[in-house]
Amino acid sequence: MVYIMKKLTRIISAVLCAVMLGGCSRIADNPNSVKTSTSTASSETSTVEIPQENPPKEFQIVSQTFISKMEAEKGTFNGTALGEDGEELQNSDGGGFVRLKKGQHLTEIVTAKTTQFYRVVILARANDSASVKLRVGDTVEGMYSIPNTDGEFQLFAVDNLYLSVGMSALTFTSENGTADIDCVVVENSRKASDDLYKVGTACIAENASVDTAMLMRNLAELYGKYTLTAQNVSCGSNAEIDAVYTETGKYPVIRASELALALKDDAHSAEVIKNDISLAKEWHERGGICSYSWHWYSPNPIRGTNADDFALAEALDGVEPTELGMMNEDGIQLQLDNELMTQEAADLIHDLDELAEVIKQLDAENIPILFEPIPHGDTDLFWWGDDAESYQKLWILVFTRLGKYNGLKNLIWVWNNSDFSYYPGDKYVDIIGQSFYENSQSAFAGRFTALSSDAATGRKILAVTECDILTSIDFMNRDNAMWLWTAPAEGEYTIDKTGAFSEKYTKKAALRYAYDCNKCVTLDEMQNIDLLLAGSG
Repeated sequence: MVYIMKKLTRIISAVLCAVMLGGCSRIADNPNSVKTSTSTASSETSTVEIPQENPPKEFQIVSQTFISKMEAEKGTFNGTALGEDGEELQNSDGGGFVRLKKGQHLTEIVTAKTTQFYRVVILARANDSASVKLRVGDTVEGMYSIPNTDGEFQLFAVDNLYLSVGMSALTFTSENGTADIDCVVVENSRKASDDLYKVGTACIAENASVDTAMLMRNLAELYGKYTLTAQNVSCGSNAEIDAVYTETGKYPVIRASELALALKDDAHSAEVIKNDISLAKEWHERGGICSYSWHWYSPNPIRGTNADDFALAEALDGVEPTELGMMNEDGIQLQLDNELMTQEAADLIHDLDELAEVIKQLDAENIPILFEPIPHGDTDLFWWGDDAESYQKLWILVFTRLGKYNGLKNLIWVWNNSDFSYYPGDKYVDIIGQSFYENSQSAFAGRFTALSSDAATGRKILAVTECDILTSIDFMNRDNAMWLWTAPAEGEYTIDKTGAFSEKYTKKAALRYAYDCNKCVTLDEMQNIDLLLAGSG
């Protein structure tokens, strides 16, 4: 299977850094993979009409049947060419494969006859698991995640890849594990279908407030037509948003922050969260959308996020999450007294009730939030990613305890993972988020199409909740991969030490271009939501 995330370690501290994605069993970018035996924002917003100037750039597409097969051992590589017998090949006459260990690469040259969309397929295998990154020239366009194939070669694809006429260098680099590549096939494809944007408009939470349900409906109706500007901020601050405004004269629609500090017991953390909730309230009053991710400090004295900081599988052993999620304090104590529940399970509930009290400050004022709890569980980074079954249990427990038991009515649930064995089910997820740390402006159309097409998701709204470089609106529009929003990460990814906008990742010109594009909605335009929807046809 294929996925296009980069692993980037993030450490949870007073200011949350970027989060690493990884794992091996991922949804394929081609869902039809074939098995084979071979400071607060200060200026007032204004109400303006949707600008019709500055449309996205147009790209030439000349559709034509194309197929090209390249033997791996005839390419350029620093891995090892092996024959079918496993012996090292002495020449490149074919009949073998190339073994890539971590850090090694293979490059093949394809000559496209026309400028159009292509599918890049590799025939590969791994004895354990491996992830192989695809670059076109210097640009990362996707990643193949190859599970244990039991010695059999299988097909893996990155689809909807835009190539210009002429020669292109396709470089395959092993990011993790060892992969054997037999051959590379490039064939014509097409951009994603508009049918991918046909999603439900209702919230999955039955008790969603009118305002929350209305926001979800509006998001669904905007999906595929526009992308919302968004920005992650350092908790307790609007520094990143202020820097964006200084450069563009406009504010993003979505202010995305972090609730990790809500469960820290020190006075500083409490003050930071208090300030952030106040900023969220102000953002809502300005017509913006509030978003929160939640990296959970473990419910034990360690209060950490590392994989070994909490034994989730043991805590939830034998637990039915919907029942536990609805237990009152007396019921929990009775379970503990009769040794029918672990203390660790009770501690999970205690933390969720504490978090609920923080979120209630927004719920009480009818402020909906895009809520992204326990993200990236399908990695080995966090304790909530102990295993897929335990993760699903925990997600359902979070959903039940916050929404049903504590009665929160303002949550739109955003699931951010890439391994669908961790997917808790359609009735627990509103939106699927992804994180890209690839130093690339690519729209990652293959990933977009695969997520939209996979039967496991029931077709959900897709969004980029974190990225290092702002995704190009030109590429999203060209590839018909219109993520509902793309939110650059906070801190060094957006600002420097003085609080000014940093060009370390996204260039100022690219930021201004996006905020001036009529496919990107900014805060002032969002206030004219009816006009937006009417103008979208």
